[in-house]
Amino acid sequence: MSKGKSFLILFVLLISIALFFFVLKEDGEIKRDNIEIGYKTNDESQQIINPRNKVDRNKEIIVSAHFKANSGKEKQNKRFVLNLANIEDKSNVLIKKTIPNDEGTSGYEFKISPGKLSAGKYQFSLYRDNNLSVEKVFTFK
Repeated sequence: MSKGKSFLILFVLLISIALFFFVLKEDGEIKRDNIEIGYKTNDESQQIINPRNKVDRNKEIIVSAHFKANSGKEKQNKRFVLNLANIEDKSNVLIKKTIPNDEGTSGYEFKISPGKLSAGKYQFSLYRDNNLSVEKVFTFK
């Protein structure tokens, strides 16, 4: 019984240390490009509070794109392009935002006014120098 308890204590200790290491290692750096949609932004972190996949088209919504930083090996992207299209007709781009990538560009945010788009499913597509980086599907209800 003593060996079993010792093994269990050692196992729990090792797991705790591993979890602690991974939590401390998180430095806030964005790991990949991301698009979030919601109603309110945290002023300090510039993140959407309670991001949603279904939004009320009668309320103003905020669209926030966050860009992964380039490592030293990757070339600096010249621009980002964010497109919004209806999921049923992706070729018909409804909103197109071109975002120049300066040295300090880590994100972009804009608002969509109430009632501008009809109810249905839509998709945001974020491109880095004409290469698709991330897509986000959401529903206007």
